[in-house]
Amino acid sequence: MSQKKNAITVIILLVGGSLLFSNLYQQETAKELFEKAMYLEETKGDLEKAIAVYDRIVKEFPDGRVIAAKAQLQIGMCFEKLGIEEAQKAYQNVIDKYPEQTEAVNIAKEKLSLLIKAQAIVAKSDVDQKVTKIYESTEKAFGFISPDGKKLALVGGEGDIWIREIATGKEMRLTQTPNFKYWCFWSPDSKTIAFLDVLNGLFVVSVRGGEPRALIESDSDFIKEGNYAWPTGWTSDSQMILCQVSKKGLCAIPISGEEWKDIFKYPDQKTEKDYTLMTLSPNGKFLAYESEKDIYIMPADGGDSTQITKHPASDSWPTWSFDGKWISFYSSRSGDAEIWVIKISPDGYPEGDPIQVFRGLTTRNTFYSWAKDGKIGISLNTSVSNIFVSDLETGEETQLTNILTLDRNPRWSPNGVQVAFISYREGKSDLWTISSQGEEAKKLTINVPNPKENRYITRPSWLTDGKTLIFGGFFGYGNRGIWMVPVEGGMPQKMKFDFDPWVDCCDVSPDGAYIAFDYIGADEGNPIEGSRTFEKDIYVIPFKGGNPQRITKIEKSGLSFHSPRWSPDGKKIAFRSMNWFEDNEGKESEEIWVYEFPGGELKPITKKMKGYPTHLSWSPDGKTIVFSLLEKNKNQIYAVPSGGGEIKKLNIEGGNPDFSPDGKKIVYGKRHLSRVEYWLVENFLPVEKKN
Repeated sequence: MSQKKNAITVIILLVGGSLLFSNLYQQETAKELFEKAMYLEETKGDLEKAIAVYDRIVKEFPDGRVIAAKAQLQIGMCFEKLGIEEAQKAYQNVIDKYPEQTEAVNIAKEKLSLLIKAQAIVAKSDVDQKVTKIYESTEKAFGFISPDGKKLALVGGEGDIWIREIATGKEMRLTQTPNFKYWCFWSPDSKTIAFLDVLNGLFVVSVRGGEPRALIESDSDFIKEGNYAWPTGWTSDSQMILCQVSKKGLCAIPISGEEWKDIFKYPDQKTEKDYTLMTLSPNGKFLAYESEKDIYIMPADGGDSTQITKHPASDSWPTWSFDGKWISFYSSRSGDAEIWVIKISPDGYPEGDPIQVFRGLTTRNTFYSWAKDGKIGISLNTSVSNIFVSDLETGEETQLTNILTLDRNPRWSPNGVQVAFISYREGKSDLWTISSQGEEAKKLTINVPNPKENRYITRPSWLTDGKTLIFGGFFGYGNRGIWMVPVEGGMPQKMKFDFDPWVDCCDVSPDGAYIAFDYIGADEGNPIEGSRTFEKDIYVIPFKGGNPQRITKIEKSGLSFHSPRWSPDGKKIAFRSMNWFEDNEGKESEEIWVYEFPGGELKPITKKMKGYPTHLSWSPDGKTIVFSLLEKNKNQIYAVPSGGGEIKKLNIEGGNPDFSPDGKKIVYGKRHLSRVEYWLVENFLPVEKKN
């Protein structure tokens, strides 16, 4: 009897082990298939084969709900490039068949909402709206359509401008300079492009090629004094660029290099905050601008303003159509970033209600512009990055987050149990936490101020008790500062900080007594006394409030300091620097610095580098600092002795690294994909009835 019982036990164990092994094998196989499908989709561009492999995962591994939902989501993304109708079905399958997979479902809902809006034919009164994707690339960053609708100006990943003929796909490199260009402005005749570099230097270049001409040099006194000239349009003859100039008003800058012409000067006691993004109508009669979250029009030769939009949500960035009959603008009136238009009468008054043009824009790197035939082109940039952990002893890498969105800037909790990070998984910047072992992520920034407006959150810093995090940023552009939120989640609370304009990155000292932060001043409002208005500096302020003390007292023009991080013993602060003018010339311009707190020595611990160092992290023993550099469009993690010396590559791909409290692991963000899509929206305007 005993032998029979033992035999039965052995059989049960063998069967159970076999089933367990089979399940493990299937999960591994599903993972391998997913990686194969991703390779076919992203590297080979063979969408049909990728769909077939994703479909295998869905059918052969129904019990692997997480990976099956991800595969179904990827099917939708592949079909989005091949056929909108099939994409809609695939996204709906994610929602219907995998309701418990919240991350995949949220993305599917967002994608489905966008595609429903982007259907080829949309019934809207007596017009047939058409939305078409006309370009897609993983090598370019932004796109801008020419007024004649025949070309795209594309900013490449390396920062130069390319011209692409839409009909043929033929591309020509237009610029070859070391400085990065990040915005293009076509002249109305489609023959010239104005562009800005990272220092807001203003240049023009012929579409046929040739050397760009500087209208505002990047290292001019105008720029060094903290001024800017932001292009908002052109004069109709294509001879002058319309720019809103800080502390002055709207000016027309001739491309010939002649003297600037004043279009509108700010009245006494008024600033650009009262007249934001001013632009001149094509006939030169009216000025449109943004003020207090609404759009206004006023006569160009002076007079009273007329309110064009009136809505509780934010309406911004007015842009005239080429015929001057319409003004387009961004709006968050339904909770998402959108483009709307409103008709303007010949006398400068609104006619009828605003019309929605496009919905589902991301809040990052999105640009749009009119073409002369009443179309609107939209550049959408999609980046996907996730949070990973690497074991420094074994080299094993573990992926903590896997949602297809932008997860970045991770930070270990003091006890090593959780990782805080910034994520755009719900469309806007929010603070989340996740177990250091993975599992489901939790959103902390709940019931945020001004929820329908843009927001920006910097890398978080934990208080020593692990119960609270602080971060810099804003919830709505007028609501900037240093914020606190409990680890259980809740409404972010603004800390007492009475200085304009705003704090970017901040870090709490290990004893909780001080906050270090980087800061740039302003000529208006209530800036920190003695602050610079072009370069950032590092400051320290008592946690409970008080007077901030500047610790980077180096007055070299262009030398800017960023991203402070306290050492584990609280006796030092590390940060990075960049000389903007040297960087704009393509030179090695970045360094890592260490400051002995309080009142000690300030010194660089590295030679000058190139590659845009990111946030820093100290090892628990205070002997090593890790950071990342950009190499061939990928971040690589490096280490340097905190006392100075040669930097060492760790052979870990990722950015913004952070040491675990025991020093055995590093958490970081790794980018999987960056893609620009260009969409063309047609037939969204009502057909004008002829008499």
